[in-house]
Amino acid sequence: MSDRPIASRFAIATPHPQAARAARDVLEEGGNATDAAVAAMLTLCVVIPGSVGIGGYGGSMVVYSARTRRVHGIDFDSRAPLAYRDELFADPGKRNTGYLSVSVPAVIAGLETARREFGSMAWGQLSRHAIELAEQGFVMDPELKRHADRFVEKADPVSLRAQFAAGSAPAVGELLVQRDLAHLMQRLADKGPATFYRGDIPRAIVAQVRSHGGILSEDDFARYAPTLVDPVSINYRGYDLFTAAPPSGGITSLSILKVLEQFELAGMDPRGSSYYHLFLEAAKRCWAERHRYLGDTDFVSVPINEILSAQTAAAKAADIRKGNLAQGSEVPGSGPHTANVCVVDGERNVVSMTATQGYQFGAMVCIEGLGLVLGHGMSRFDYIPGHPNAPAPNKRMFHNMSPTIITQSGRPVAAVGLPGGTKIVTVTAQLAVNLIDFGMSAEQTVTAPRVHTEGGEPVAVSSAVPEFVVDELRSMGHAVRRGQDVGGPRAEIAGQANAIVIDPTTGALSAASGHGPAAVAVG
Repeated sequence: MSDRPIASRFAIATPHPQAARAARDVLEEGGNATDAAVAAMLTLCVVIPGSVGIGGYGGSMVVYSARTRRVHGIDFDSRAPLAYRDELFADPGKRNTGYLSVSVPAVIAGLETARREFGSMAWGQLSRHAIELAEQGFVMDPELKRHADRFVEKADPVSLRAQFAAGSAPAVGELLVQRDLAHLMQRLADKGPATFYRGDIPRAIVAQVRSHGGILSEDDFARYAPTLVDPVSINYRGYDLFTAAPPSGGITSLSILKVLEQFELAGMDPRGSSYYHLFLEAAKRCWAERHRYLGDTDFVSVPINEILSAQTAAAKAADIRKGNLAQGSEVPGSGPHTANVCVVDGERNVVSMTATQGYQFGAMVCIEGLGLVLGHGMSRFDYIPGHPNAPAPNKRMFHNMSPTIITQSGRPVAAVGLPGGTKIVTVTAQLAVNLIDFGMSAEQTVTAPRVHTEGGEPVAVSSAVPEFVVDELRSMGHAVRRGQDVGGPRAEIAGQANAIVIDPTTGALSAASGHGPAAVAVG
């Protein structure tokens, strides 16, 4: 991993070496942090197509503008089709995979909004590397092969033929070539990304979806638009943290931090049971709010100020000090998906962007002739009548993506982000604690042990938590398990994180990704 603080022009942290290369090329050609992040994400849509794709259900980003000296947000979450009806989704299986699970693809619109609002280069320049990789192919790795084989097992015959014409995924070490996807991306480069939402491209998508029982319409495409939003933010021990507003999930990360601010963490062992116990109890109490209040703010009123208030945090802290373990039902985590990119450029513009298919390969649907895998945004609703995240026509689904930027005295000092389903929320808070309370480097921050809960027991810990610490947690009353069923590597908690740190005194940059040194660029 690259973690060497140097007087650098830029820093990049991504999940894949090809994405780091795309971002670096853009920066060296005169692009800014947003340009580089868009190029990296488009590349990821090609090289990790299970995790994120241009047909994915959406994402969110935060960007610090050196010109405005403010952090801005873009929500490009998907929306439920206008034809949504409760009775169509009575079968839980149809919500999760297949044509009915498809919501409005939002990634292209989100990336174009980012480029238009904060970038400086043309779409064709930013998609060049992604198109080349789709056209010429790249080497299939074991992780992608595992998920691709699951797609082969689950996809309908049309989707299987559209994604893998041979009827099976290439072997590990062979090239994965996606010429239909390359041609689609080249068309967007030539005619503009708006053509994804009007004309024969959405017409072809809708025709296949509807012929197989889905409800997506051309009107859904024509009406879709991302939203420029004010991020939600808190001050935490003199630092300002900004993350995407609901329906993104980072408000819970910030809520956890406000509770932890009531305690002195700096003197604690960052790998010790006292810290983990305190973190888990804070997280439990904040997850209860998450399930009670959070949804699309176009449809429900989310009491953001109350959730993040000092009074609410103090009340939770007082409850923790009583010594009782919070009780609740552990909620099953969501899957090993999603991609995050962090970039800092020479002007010290900063981006953290996260986007997703949903679970690996999303709806398990691929559009014939386009090579376009579609996300399954409908799986991200809570199908409980009256729930704030219950589905409705044109409603955004609540999700977990929590890209975060940290500033001090108005200047950026860090950007973090990661994949990992519901675990994104708790781990984002831990990344902030690692940087601020424990003074960790970027590399230490992304590799430190992690813990997780979603409101109840058992709690989960990663493989690096020492066994004696697990014993101590159990003596405190916790039921503890190691690792996760879904969300990233089995022995860990969530997926591999990205972090970039800007030294507030020297301006030197350091960057790290859990995916290793090839996924990072500092130049």
